[in-house]
Parts: sequence; C-alpha cells; structure tokens
Amino acid sequence: MAHVSVIIPAYNAEAFVADTVNSALNQTYRDLEVIVVDDGSKDGTLAALQPFGDRIRVHRQANGGVAKARNTGVSLATGTWVAFLDADDLWLPEKIARQLACSATSPMIYSDRLNIGARGDLPEVQSVVTPLHHGDVFVPLLRENFITNTSVMIRRDLYEQLGGFYTGLNGTEDWDLWIRVAERHPIGVVPEPLVKYRFHQGSISRNWARMSRERTQVIARALDLERGKALDWVTRRQIWAETWRTNGWDAGRSGARWNALADYARAAMAWPLYSVPYKEALKVCLNV
Repeated sequence: MAHVSVIIPAYNAEAFVADTVNSALNQTYRDLEVIVVDDGSKDGTLAALQPFGDRIRVHRQANGGVAKARNTGVSLATGTWVAFLDADDLWLPEKIARQLACSATSPMIYSDRLNIGARGDLPEVQSVVTPLHHGDVFVPLLRENFITNTSVMIRRDLYEQLGGFYTGLNGTEDWDLWIRVAERHPIGVVPEPLVKYRFHQGSISRNWARMSRERTQVIARALDLERGKALDWVTRRQIWAETWRTNGWDAGRSGARWNALADYARAAMAWPLYSVPYKEALKVCLNV
C-alpha cells in the first residue's frame, strides 16, 4: 500500500481548520499522515488543532506565505505521495482512495470539485464551466488553470525533483508547479467532485490585482521553459490573449472597470481575431 502525506498550510484558519483536518482523517484510505504547517497564525488556529493530539503533526513557523508553508510540509513528509489540502477546504471521504486507484499511469492526479461558500455566480460543480483535461495538458494549462490545488495528489520524488512550489508567487504558485509537471509528464484526472473548494472574503483568489500580476508572471515563466520556447508564434500570442482576457474578466467582476478595459485591449492586441475580449469589454461598458 502507498503511504500518503497530507499537507495542510494554515494561516489564521481557526474558523475552518478543524473541519478541514477531520475531512482528511475521515478518509476511507487509512495509510496516511496529516501534517499541518501553521504559517505564523495570530488567531486561535493552534488551539483549534489541539484536540487532534497525536493524530496529526503540527509544525509552526514564521509567516512566509503559502508556497513556503507547503514546501515545509513536504520536507517533513514520509509518504510516497503528497496530497495538498488548504485549511479552508474539505475532502470527500473517498478522495484519496479514488485517486490511488488510477495512479499507475501518472505521477500527478487531480479531480473535479464542488464550489461552496460565497461562490457568487459559479456553479456548484466546477466542470460545468471549466473542462477537465488529462494526459498531455501542457498547452491547455497555459490557457487556463483547471486544476484545483486541494484536489492534487503528486509523487513526492517528482515534487522534490522540480523544487516544489516557487516562493516568488503567492496565489498562483500551484498553477506554476502544475505547468512544470505537465511539461514532461502526463497528468491524470478523476472526473468527479472529490473536494469542496470554499469561497470567502479572506480567499487569496479574491485579490484580483495580485492575481492579475501573478497570472502574467506564471505565463512568462511557462513560455520560458524549454517546451514553452518551442511553441509556435500563433499559439504563444493566443495564450497571451487568453491571459489578458482572464485578467480583464477578473477585474471587471471586481468592479475595476478601467483596469478591465485596459486588459481587454491588451488581449485584442495580442490576438485581434479573438472575439471574446470584445464581447466582454462591451458588457463592462454597458455595466451588464
């Protein structure tokens, strides 16, 4: 049987972390360890973890961001596989078992997700709006990050070989790593929701300005990889157009109208034949 290490980074997570840990401990697959990295919390996170006793390992460090916290967790891990679980998300009981059942053909596996909390106009099941890809997903990943961090299980030796999460990012560091995996390896998927991804006001993903900056940084890093450099000119321009369009959409739904229009203009300049930025920019202008 494979030994699985569950890595939970936690920062000021007292409201959700106990439920999160329980969702890991209640897996039907039992050969796992749960490692919580308290990233310098200033609230009652540690107190919320105390009732679990020796059923989990808790490591405390000065606040350094989620990428560093996950890297620390993996450095403490003993499992053949590591699985990531954010401190405000939840796993369904069969999550690990379902992924291990199809782990023979890929060193990294993810799944569909359920959206919970303040999800706005997003559907309950993410794949309704975000197609799930598997196998060679390098180019699809450059167009869109369809992999939810909380759903990922990856071989620890591959994670270490790639150097883990890039600590220069704080919110898109997972996407950056998935791209580096996909450059050389097939990625597997379980096409059913195995995790619950929580939206709330404290979510990093709510910070549209930071996410826009980091999104462009991830794409620049990806296109500088060996396989990224080998992409044809058209594909590279289309990827940049999609990146700017996503930035525009993110800014627009956050009420940053002029930022959205500027990003849509960048998308149009990158690939003028791409019609979506024009349509979305019109909606911003009409405030619909």
